[in-house]
This record gives sequence, C-alpha cells and structure tokens, in this order.
Amino acid sequence: MGIILIQGGARSGKSSFAELIAQKIGGLDVIYLASGVVTDSEMELRIEKHRQQRPAEWQTVEEAYNISSYLRKVEQNKTILFDCLTTYLGNLIYKKQEQDFAEMEAEILTEIENILEIARSKDLNLIIVHNETGKGVVPASKMGRYFRDISGRAARLAAEYAEKVYLVQSGLPLEIKEEGLKNIKKYTSDNEEVRVL
Repeated sequence: MGIILIQGGARSGKSSFAELIAQKIGGLDVIYLASGVVTDSEMELRIEKHRQQRPAEWQTVEEAYNISSYLRKVEQNKTILFDCLTTYLGNLIYKKQEQDFAEMEAEILTEIENILEIARSKDLNLIIVHNETGKGVVPASKMGRYFRDISGRAARLAAEYAEKVYLVQSGLPLEIKEEGLKNIKKYTSDNEEVRVL
C-alpha cells in the first residue's frame, strides 16, 4: 500500500478512518506511532480516548521528537499509523522556537522528508494523519503563523510521497490525489512542467 496521507479538520473522523485502513492492511500487527505529549488534563484525556478506540493488540510507540530515528530501527514492510504529523510539527517548532524561522523550517522539513524516504526505502505501510490548519483566520502570533506555514508545506511534501491522499470531512473520506493530479495535467501543456505539490 505504501504511504497514505489522511487530512481533515478537528473531529472530522480522520483518526477513525486511519485506524480502519491500518486494520485492513496490518490486522493486529500494527505499530501506533503517537506523537502527542501530555501537557495538561485535556491532552491526557484526548490521548486516553485514542488509546481506548484502537485494538489493544497494536503496539504503541510514543515518540515526540525523533521519528526518523525510530523508523530506521523498524523492520521492513511493517504497518505504521502515525497520529499525528501536526502534533509532531508542533513539538519540533516548540523545541526549536529560538532559531531563525528559515533555519527552523529547513530542519523540520528535512526531518519530514527523512521520515518519508525511510518509509519508502523500507516498504512500510505508513498511514499519516494530519490536521488541516490553513483554512481559518491568519494566526495572531508569529509562532502561530510559523506553525501554519510549516504545517502546510509538510502536508504538501507528504502528499507528494503518498500513494493515496484522503480528505475526511464530517466522517466521510474522499480520495483526492488521483483527481488532483488529473486537474494539474488538464491545466498544464504537454511541453510545460509545473510542480504544484
């Protein structure tokens, strides 16, 4: 199956859909790669709800800051549900917040590309959950704008590597990559290459 990206807004059903895909591909042999960090009681409750809704037989790995290093140790052909890319980006941005934005962004996007390259080279079934963050108002804080921009670029990078990309809205998944690529071809002449992703 390869790399699958699942996007959607808050409480759209993207994690539930990702779990269905992971179970279909890997059955009970799935690694649930959790990037969440307990920072308060609300986050603790969210993490516990996610834990309760997935099969108890799945292996849970908590990794907040260095997912590429973890994936280097994983066996070939494993099925991994990475929930979620957005939280992981937030962790990295918080850790690197004193850096210049361009330097921070370059380091973070290199980490995301490393994750995708490792997944591809090891033939992993990597299902990535990502929150849609760019459709609301412009964030008021500088760090909020950094987060929005890096999140959007990381999603584009993941979509470029992914075999399938789904948008989940109101619990309904829609496969969008194939249709999107058709539209790019439609608006691009035969002699012109346009890199949109």
